[in-house]
Amino acid sequence: MRHFINRSVLYLIGIICVAGVAFTTLAQAETLVESSLFFRIYVAFSVDQKAAQAWLPAPWKAVSLPKGPFKGANLMVIFTDKFIAQDGEGKPDKKGTFCYAALVAFGKNEQTGEFSPFDIRIYWPYDDPGVYKVAVKAKVFRGATLQGANLGGKVSEVWNVQDSAGGIMGFSMDYQRAVPKRTKREFKVRSSVEPDFFRIYRDDYANELLKSIPAGIDRVKNYKFRVTMSELSEMLDGSEQLVGISVNRSRVRQIFLP
Repeated sequence: MRHFINRSVLYLIGIICVAGVAFTTLAQAETLVESSLFFRIYVAFSVDQKAAQAWLPAPWKAVSLPKGPFKGANLMVIFTDKFIAQDGEGKPDKKGTFCYAALVAFGKNEQTGEFSPFDIRIYWPYDDPGVYKVAVKAKVFRGATLQGANLGGKVSEVWNVQDSAGGIMGFSMDYQRAVPKRTKREFKVRSSVEPDFFRIYRDDYANELLKSIPAGIDRVKNYKFRVTMSELSEMLDGSEQLVGISVNRSRVRQIFLP
């Protein structure tokens, strides 16, 4: 009987050890490279498919979102005000706080069928292409005002992005605040320059859907969007169709390398 008990204990210990090694391996498989807290505006557009495709590498095909409040959009223009930006060690990244604008397109791999968002261009105040190698230096201005409080608050947002050639991307709107929806999400983002490179995003955020053509929602007033940047002339030439707008009042993010 004693021999049987000893063997059982050893067997259980072996299982625990194997499980511990497996868990440690999984934990070590990812590396935290960035943490941040920020405000963000998503502006979803439907643009010419050929123009969007020109920004994506083979064998990825430009596609539109198939469902949701931004159904039909194939391009996101994203305006971000990073309150806190830290690297994987908790040290300030790019001085710890900055504003930037990004363009994200959606692609489907024609060989594997995988869907992925792609960072295709980032405008920020640094002479650095960034980890995705798609960033260019630009002047980024944000003006924001809040009148009133709680749900009665009226918010105005003005963003102006100017590239090195003097081209402008301008965005402004007014909206009435509502109760945001808390969402947690995990996803991957790829680089349009190096499509095999991607990072894993884990986000926790408070989102307000301000406008959605598919859902028939519209709490936006005085909306304006204008682009004179030459590199975007084929994609954002005035023929783009607005699909929707959402605001993240606050978004907590951790980014990992696989």
